[in-house]
Amino acid sequence: MGQVRWDDIYVQSAAAEYGELQTSEEAVARGLLPAGEIELSRQRSVSVSTGRSAPQLAVAAARTALARSGLPAREVGLLVHADCWYQGLDFWNTAAYVQDQVVGHGDCVAYELRQMSNGGMSALENAAARLTAIPGTGAALVTTGDRFAGPAFPRWSTDRGLAFGDAGTALVLSRTPGPLRLIATASFSQPMLEGLHRGDEPFRAGPGEAGPLDLVARKKGFLRGRAQEEVTARNERGMVSAVKSCLAQAGGDIHEMAAVIVPFFGARLSQLQCLGPLGIRPEVTLEELALTVGHLGAGDQAAGLARLLEDDGLSTGDRVLLVGVGAGFNWTCAVMERS
Repeated sequence: MGQVRWDDIYVQSAAAEYGELQTSEEAVARGLLPAGEIELSRQRSVSVSTGRSAPQLAVAAARTALARSGLPAREVGLLVHADCWYQGLDFWNTAAYVQDQVVGHGDCVAYELRQMSNGGMSALENAAARLTAIPGTGAALVTTGDRFAGPAFPRWSTDRGLAFGDAGTALVLSRTPGPLRLIATASFSQPMLEGLHRGDEPFRAGPGEAGPLDLVARKKGFLRGRAQEEVTARNERGMVSAVKSCLAQAGGDIHEMAAVIVPFFGARLSQLQCLGPLGIRPEVTLEELALTVGHLGAGDQAAGLARLLEDDGLSTGDRVLLVGVGAGFNWTCAVMERS
């Protein structure tokens, strides 16, 4: 377990860029999933990008976030790009593309981070560490971008209980006081659960050799000969451990949080995997946004922060808990306070 209480790290701005909304009714009518799945998940729609790639969505969000921060691009000394899925090309540096399109100079360290759906939160923690260790970094830009396009990725049916949405997100961090102060973070992992997203499939020599992604089949492969109860218990313990450690570092209680941003799962899965174990109600989360845009890969938490700042619903001193969960399995949590 790694946990840190931070000093003088601020979120200056946040932004999210979406595609067009595809409704669940349209998805059912097109045979993309059974109607019964919608009854359980209550997913109303998902964001679908038909013209822009994942990196292009990230670039659009980053430009908006940088403009909102009021900081010149010249001050950005770090860019971390996180993602889960295909970035539009093989054998290519996505982070360098975002750097060139948004920052436009070379006095900036840029790299891609892949920790699946926890990528955005891990990138946030890594950015805070570099800003602290190397004060001359200036500002940090954390971006995410994912586009879950068919036929390789059946966004409505590749997994159970959630649907995947396309989006780019961005956060600007610096050591100059801003709208949100980062109080604490904590990370934890359970690598013995990595097989949930690998199953019993063979390793392949290159991309494009497999058919459409089927996470349900992979999970069934992993669970053969294993107790579902043990897997569920390990998953729950990992998340709760990370949350409790983060809250202890922040000196707060989960019921004192003005908002808790959990992964954008469907209603039933969110209740089973997040809300129930944490003892919170949907009203304190961003459930409405989640059920509208879908699970955004690495970008749920940044998109949630963007919505909170856009709505101006936080008062000075209000605290927000962000909970990241990624295949592998890994968790990163953060507590932020409205300045």
